Amino acid sequence: MIGPPGSGKTMLAKRLPSILPPLTLQEALETTKIHSVAGKLGPDANLISKRPYRSPHYTISDVIIV
Repeated sequence: MIGPPGSGKTMLAKRLPSILPPLTLQEALETTKIHSVAGKLGPDANLISKRPYRSPHYTISDVIIV
């Protein structure tokens, strides 16, 4: 996002997870599978029902994001 300081870029980025629609069952299963294979799912974890969201540091490069 590009804009002058104080235009709401950070606020919008922080609110993004709350305005996304809930996961469908198929998306929840796929997300849970990916987290399980990556070793990010605890041994007593259930189905992931919230959309995964990462907030990268503002200095991160495009190459690292991809």
